[in-house]
Amino acid sequence: MNTAVFGFYGESNTGKTTLITKIIKKLSKEGFKVVCIKISDKKTSFDTKGKDTWFFAKAGSKLVVLSSKNETNFLLKDELKTKKILDKINSFDKYDLIIIEGANDDFTKKIRLGNIKKRKNTILTYIGDFEELIGIIKKEITRRYDMSKISIKVNDKQISLTEFPAEFIKNTITGMLKSLKGVEDNIKKIEINIEI
Repeated sequence: MNTAVFGFYGESNTGKTTLITKIIKKLSKEGFKVVCIKISDKKTSFDTKGKDTWFFAKAGSKLVVLSSKNETNFLLKDELKTKKILDKINSFDKYDLIIIEGANDDFTKKIRLGNIKKRKNTILTYIGDFEELIGIIKKEITRRYDMSKISIKVNDKQISLTEFPAEFIKNTITGMLKSLKGVEDNIKKIEINIEI
């Protein structure tokens, strides 16, 4: 998964939703594809009592899908961990940024609002410098985009690469190919298909 992911957390009324909305508006206007996830520590549901989807879920359907002329909603009647949610989102389409409001996992880069206890992988406490924050987010999107230029499938399954293995593979293969007769120094694209 090469989508940039940032989590935002803070006490209630610290401006998380307002800030996230501002980020989404700015980046969307600039052409970035943004996804937002809301994680709650409360038992809650957006399914409306008495509607068909509510009856289907109540009857025991683990996944209910509502498709209308203007949107499609997936209602999964199970809690999913953040990594699984991110995998599902990335199976729909390619996105530039995923924002998680209420992120509390160990691996997501996080932005803290207010004086709440710092969570693991917090990279910034936001104190109002919106341009600094946008700069950090755009830098990560660009870094991830550069990493996505290499993709590997093993037995038709896409393999996620982090920065180090992606660079290692790219540099190793490019270096080997440049030593071959007939290969130009200015390599732009490499395609390798190996069947074993």
